Amino acid sequence: MMKKKKTKKESSDVVNKGKGEGGNSLGHLAKEDKDGYAATREITLEGEISSIGDSPKREAGNISVEGDPPQRVSTAASVASPLERVHQIVGESQECRKYGESYEEETLLGEGEEEMSDMSTDEMLSGMESDEDVSEEVKQFSSGGELIYKHFYNDEINALSQEIQEKERLLGEVNKTVWVLKNRFVKLEKHIKSKKKEMAKRKKLVEEKKKIEEEENGACVNIQAKNHFLTKQNEKLKYERERNNEKIIRTQNDLMQCDHSIEEMKEKLIDKEKELKEWTLQIDKLQKEEFEVEKFALCQDKEIENMSYKLEKLNLERVEQEKKVNTMKTKNMQLQMELQANIKENEQMEEEKKKLRTKCKCVVDTINNRDQTIFKFEEEFTRYAKKREKLTHSCKAINEHIETQRGKNHLLSDQLKREESNLSKLKREEGKIQEELKKAYDERDILIKDLDCEKITTREKLEEKNNLQVSLTGLEKTLHKLTQSFEESKREYAKEELNSVEKNQLIKSSEQILTEQNGKLAKLSSKIKVLDEEKFKLQENLQKSKNEYTILEADMVGTQIKIKQMKSNIKKMEQELERQKEILYKFDFQTQVLTKKLNVASGISTFEKKKKSQKKIDTLEKEFTRYEEIYNTLNNEMKRISVELKNIKNQQMCMKEEKGNILQDTEKLELEIKSLESNVLTQNKEKENVMLIEMNLKIELDKMKEIFSNNLDSLNVLKKKKKENVQNEKLSEQDMNAHVDSLKVIVKNMNDELHKLNLQVHDRKSRCNNLELKLDAINVRSGEEEYQQRGEEEGSRPDRPDAQDNQHIHYKIKIEEDISKLKQEIETLDALIEKENQQVEQFQKTLNEIIQTNKSFSENIKCIDPQYKELLKKKNKLNKKCDQIKDDIASIEKHISEYKKKINGVENELNDVISDVRSVEDKVTALQENSRKMEGTINDIFVKIERASNQLRGLVGAKKKPLSSQLGASQSDDDGEDAPTGEATPTGGGAEQRAEQVPLEKRVFKQIQMESLKEKLALLFECFQSHGDNAVVREIYHVIEASE
Repeated sequence: MMKKKKTKKESSDVVNKGKGEGGNSLGHLAKEDKDGYAATREITLEGEISSIGDSPKREAGNISVEGDPPQRVSTAASVASPLERVHQIVGESQECRKYGESYEEETLLGEGEEEMSDMSTDEMLSGMESDEDVSEEVKQFSSGGELIYKHFYNDEINALSQEIQEKERLLGEVNKTVWVLKNRFVKLEKHIKSKKKEMAKRKKLVEEKKKIEEEENGACVNIQAKNHFLTKQNEKLKYERERNNEKIIRTQNDLMQCDHSIEEMKEKLIDKEKELKEWTLQIDKLQKEEFEVEKFALCQDKEIENMSYKLEKLNLERVEQEKKVNTMKTKNMQLQMELQANIKENEQMEEEKKKLRTKCKCVVDTINNRDQTIFKFEEEFTRYAKKREKLTHSCKAINEHIETQRGKNHLLSDQLKREESNLSKLKREEGKIQEELKKAYDERDILIKDLDCEKITTREKLEEKNNLQVSLTGLEKTLHKLTQSFEESKREYAKEELNSVEKNQLIKSSEQILTEQNGKLAKLSSKIKVLDEEKFKLQENLQKSKNEYTILEADMVGTQIKIKQMKSNIKKMEQELERQKEILYKFDFQTQVLTKKLNVASGISTFEKKKKSQKKIDTLEKEFTRYEEIYNTLNNEMKRISVELKNIKNQQMCMKEEKGNILQDTEKLELEIKSLESNVLTQNKEKENVMLIEMNLKIELDKMKEIFSNNLDSLNVLKKKKKENVQNEKLSEQDMNAHVDSLKVIVKNMNDELHKLNLQVHDRKSRCNNLELKLDAINVRSGEEEYQQRGEEEGSRPDRPDAQDNQHIHYKIKIEEDISKLKQEIETLDALIEKENQQVEQFQKTLNEIIQTNKSFSENIKCIDPQYKELLKKKNKLNKKCDQIKDDIASIEKHISEYKKKINGVENELNDVISDVRSVEDKVTALQENSRKMEGTINDIFVKIERASNQLRGLVGAKKKPLSSQLGASQSDDDGEDAPTGEATPTGGGAEQRAEQVPLEKRVFKQIQMESLKEKLALLFECFQSHGDNAVVREIYHVIEASE
């Protein structure tokens, strides 16, 4: 019995060593991968290997590997036959398998929220024990039994021991077969799970392709809509261009008509000039005929010439006299200005003298009054001699009172200084508050920008969340279908468990699909949680920004309250200053009275009193002037403070207006957010309604290929259209620029002509206006000079700050410079006026001469020629023709004015056209930006397609791994023979090989990414061909063939 117990302990130690090595290998595997796969590998190893590693532990009562089976074999040998034992083992193995499946489902559901790993079946089966390990353990137990039974020498016991050994051998064979079957079953399960994963990944890729196609459809629809919009806008632009061309043609026609009319008028003028020349020839003839008559009139003409010469001399003298008069007027104006200034200065001096006289009179009156009072006091001194002692006591009391009042005055002066310091502090605080306000405004702008960014991110996250929810609903539906199919496959598996291997593969594949779908659901739920967390963070940021905005509002209210407090403090300070002034005046009056009484009581002589009183008067006047200066400075400071308060009020009003604008903007933004949320909800509902519609795989693949080809064709067509539109836009812009340039040239020419016509009138008007403005400016500046002279006189007072003196000097210098400039301008204007007057006088002279000659000519003709009437008729005809010519010129001028108006209208239309062109250019730029964005989205779609193809490559790589897994299984069997000896190195070596596989996979993925999409589809086709045994794979393969 002791030996049996020892053998049991040895077997259990061996099993425990195997377990420990397996556990360490798993932990080592979980720790090795540090490139981002650690978390996933721990989850998958615990979730997948637990179904393998725990089943032998639960089957310890039926399997000979764990150490306990020998006891049951020895006890059961006397009870049941080996066949019954085999049936019992098979039933228990089925129950254990069912229990392992249920445990696998529980572990997959518990760990569904975590991600699935990419480990191969070789890595998962490396921890399992091989068939040779089991056979070796059985041999060990059988050898232990032989050692036990050799100690018994009885024949009966030997016979029984031989029978028992035979039965144990049979049992070991049965256990071997069962273990081999179980290992095969486990490998098949792992293979089925890997195939399920591949199928799930392929389904995921198909769904992603569907989503990509839907996005491409949406993008294509948007592009088509935008192209339609662009075509409409191009049509509008063409229509506007045609209209503008028509307007330009009209204006050109009008200009041509104007040119034709001007040419016609010129032709008419030429004809009329020809007629005038003919008439002049006739007149010459008449003049030749009348030359004889003129000889008689020469005497009178000479007299007339003499008179005209005298008139010219008189006119020249008159012009010279007018010049002299103008110069005298300017000099008189200057002298008047100087006289006015001198008169004002004299008036000011007289006023000051009057003030001084009044002050002197007041001083003399006060001195006389004081002298009279002194004489009265001298007369009454005898009366008050007796009361001298009493007055001395009262004087002492008064002196004490004076000292107390002086102390109070010192305290009041200290208080004044303190209040001044408080005022300076308040000003500093105001500056600080303003700086804080500026900072708050800047922070507010930054927060508003952050708000906008966060709103945009929240919208994007909400869209992603909605997309994930839609995909979740689709996956849940597929899960429900897969669960139903899994239950049906389980029922069929219960009926045909021993005969159908393909059905077992289908069941396992469906189970793997279920697990993968659960993993996807877990991933999606984790993504949704992450999005919810991000949404919560964004909401927190929004609340923080709102809180900061409320804090800023509170700070604004606090600043307003501080300003009000400052105003109230300033008013209190003013009241206290007035009170202190009143107290000082009273105290001065009391001191004067008391000093008089003391002087009278002390018996001081009147002469000395006068001197002292004069000295006191001088000191008091000085103090009075000093206090007046202090009072003026305080008033100036109060005014400045009031101005600052007004500025602060204005700033507060501006702040309130800005606050109102900000509140309105926030309300608008909230409304926009609500509207966008409602739009998002409606879009999500529409997407859900669209996603509810289920389609078969054949139709989906056909649609995918057709849509992809159509999208590529449409993209190429759209690119061509875009190029054509860009070329057309460039051509239209060139045409517009050419038309605009031509119109500008025409307008410039017309403007030049009009400018030449209007120069003379405009020059004269501008001269008159400039003269009036300069006269007004001279008057204003003379007033400013008077005001500055007064300021200079006031600035001549003592204790005035140097800054004001400098300002006055600066202003004086400026005024003198302006006066010199004005004098120069006046001189130039006088010269221009004289020139114009000379020209006017010359014109008048010429007119007078012409009139006189005409009169003399008519009188001579009346005297001499009897055919005067005929000449008058001819003259009247010529005058009529001249009038007609003048009327024609006036009509031409009217036409020119009308053409000016038309040109102005054309210019306005051109400006409108230019503004329309700019708006169209802005729209074109906006459309170009949108097209660029759409190109970016299309590129993103192509990137997603490449990622999906890369994932397909990964699935194809996973297909090729089972071949290497078989080689790894054979190597693990060889390592399993060495494991019971106590060496723990093979597990470490396997772990190192697993750790080395990660960078190789990455390299493979990088190589797959460089390949084209056709090669990826070809690999997928090969994968489906290689796994044609599975029913689901078969259906997908038929669908792909039908689509091709």
